[in-house]
Amino acid sequence: MRRTRLLGALAVVLALAGCGGGPSPEDTVEEFVQAAADGDYARVCELLDPEYLEAVEAEGSSCAEVMADTAEEGSGSLIADADQLEVGEATVSEDEQSAMVETSYDGNEGAITLVKVDDEWRVSLAS
Repeated sequence: MRRTRLLGALAVVLALAGCGGGPSPEDTVEEFVQAAADGDYARVCELLDPEYLEAVEAEGSSCAEVMADTAEEGSGSLIADADQLEVGEATVSEDEQSAMVETSYDGNEGAITLVKVDDEWRVSLAS
């Protein structure tokens, strides 16, 4: 049940934006999406909030396995075309520990939530 919710949250994030790992929240979103489009599941997992990784591992799976399974259940890729992603500006929280990045992908608008972990931005899949 929990894995299904986590997979659902991941699908929403990837459908609306996704990349990550640079000095800014926007860079992190772009890197996350590119890694997802490239099938670089290890990098996708590196860019996720560690709380998600802990939840996946607690269910007996590795993050990379979950990403590969999610891609296989869909079109064979976590995201079809990273070039269609438009990343807007980030709104960073007052304490600078979280951010929301506005995105648009294939006509769908959304926002990606990021959290700061050890001075690095990570994509949050918390619902």
